[in-house]
Amino acid sequence: MKPRLREYEPDDMMKVRNFIIRTHSLLGQPNSWGIDRWEFVPYCQEKKNGTLEQWLSRIGIWERENGEIAAVACDDGDAYFLLDTWEPGAALMHEMFEYAANHLLFSEPGRRITRNALAITAGMKGMEHIAASRGYVREPQADIMLSMELDRHYDVILAPGFVIKDGNEVNDQKKALGHIRAFDYEGTDEAVDTMIHYGNIRNAPDYRAELDLFVMNPSGEVVSFCGLWHDEINHIAILEPVGTHKDYRRKGLGKAVIYEGLNRLRRLGVREVYVGSDQPFYRSIGMQKEHLLHRWVRHF
Repeated sequence: MKPRLREYEPDDMMKVRNFIIRTHSLLGQPNSWGIDRWEFVPYCQEKKNGTLEQWLSRIGIWERENGEIAAVACDDGDAYFLLDTWEPGAALMHEMFEYAANHLLFSEPGRRITRNALAITAGMKGMEHIAASRGYVREPQADIMLSMELDRHYDVILAPGFVIKDGNEVNDQKKALGHIRAFDYEGTDEAVDTMIHYGNIRNAPDYRAELDLFVMNPSGEVVSFCGLWHDEINHIAILEPVGTHKDYRRKGLGKAVIYEGLNRLRRLGVREVYVGSDQPFYRSIGMQKEHLLHRWVRHF
C-alpha cells in the first residue's frame, strides 16, 4: 500500500531525525539532508527569522501503515525530498511532485518558470525521469557535498596568542558576533536577530558543546569556528556552520579549528566527515569524495 501523506506534527522532529539516520544506513551515503541541516534550519535559521511556524507548515510526511516514515518533503530556499531508497514507487513519487508544486515551489513573476528549484540526488533515475516528464529541466549547477575518511591524526597549528575553545567555554554573544563577522553582515537587521537568537542552537537534539569549536584571538574574540554534528549510528559527522572573519583568513585558523574537530571525532569513533560545500578550501584540507544534488526548475 502506498504511504499516506500527513502534515508535520510536534513530535516529528526526532522521528525525521531518526529517519535521516536510517536513510544513511540504508544508502551508505547522504540522500539530501543530514541531521545537521534538519536541526540547524528550525533551531537557528527559521527561529531567528521568525518564520519557524510557516516552515513547519510546509513540511509533508509520508507514513507507512506501521507508522514508519517513508518520505519527507521540505524546503530551505529550494525544495528537497528526503527518501530512504534510490527508487521509490511511482505513485509515491508523483504524489511528492504534486506536493512540491503546491507547497514548496514558487513561480518567477512574469515568467513561466519556478523561482526556486527541486533538488534531486544524483543517481535517482526514476525521480529524474518523472521530473523531465513533468516539465522540469536540470540546471547546469549542482549542490555538492564533499567527504573524507578520518584515517590519521591531524596536526593543529595555531599562531601564538590564538587558542581553540568549545561551546562550554564561549558564550552565545561571542559566538553570534563571530558568525556575523565571518559572513560580513555586521550592522544589519539580520545581525540584530542573530545576536538575539543564535544561542538557540543549543536546544537542538544533536548539539554537543564539546563539538562546537572556536578560534579566539588574543583579545578573546571569535575569529574562526566550526560546528560538528555527530551521527553515532553511522559513525559519521557533518561540518555546519563553518566560517572565518575576513581579516583573519589565509592564516591557517579555519584549518586548525576543523582539524581539532576531526581529532575529537576520531576519538568518538567517527570514520567519515561531510561538508555541504565545494569550496577549494575544503579540498585543500583533504576532502575529495563528491555527492551531488542536481537542481531542477519547472517550466509551465
